Amino acid sequence: MFLTDETDIYTYFEIIERVEPDRILDVGMFLKRIGSVSRQVKDKEILPGKQLTGVDFFPDFQCPVWSTVYNEIYKPDDFFVPDNKKEYELAILFQMEQYIEKSKVASMWKWLSLHTKYLVTDWNIEIISNTISIPTEKEIRINEKSYRLIFFRELI
Repeated sequence: MFLTDETDIYTYFEIIERVEPDRILDVGMFLKRIGSVSRQVKDKEILPGKQLTGVDFFPDFQCPVWSTVYNEIYKPDDFFVPDNKKEYELAILFQMEQYIEKSKVASMWKWLSLHTKYLVTDWNIEIISNTISIPTEKEIRINEKSYRLIFFRELI
């Protein structure tokens, strides 16, 4: 569950800085998983005016500080549902493949494709494209790691 990969940490903050989203969806609560107690790591920061929503796949491990780091926190079963109409400019999903129930993967990807403009992930692109249509995507290689920046659509 805990993450220490510096490339993932760098990529998380760098993508947010470059995309400049106002509404960010953190699927898997990356900041929680790296042990961050704020929106800042080294010289990188998510500005306070940015809406940061977390989807917590590890609700048994709690610390009150995360309610100040994230504007909203949801459990997956309460978030990836058809009546949730929230939209995000950027969703981030790192190192979560093994933690998401196989039976719920398709509905999660479908929801993300309908409610986010951009998504960056380290999931295998073939697995994703077997589940949903990917209009445009670009591989991002940093050090020896590969990520995918997926462009779904313009937001309403």
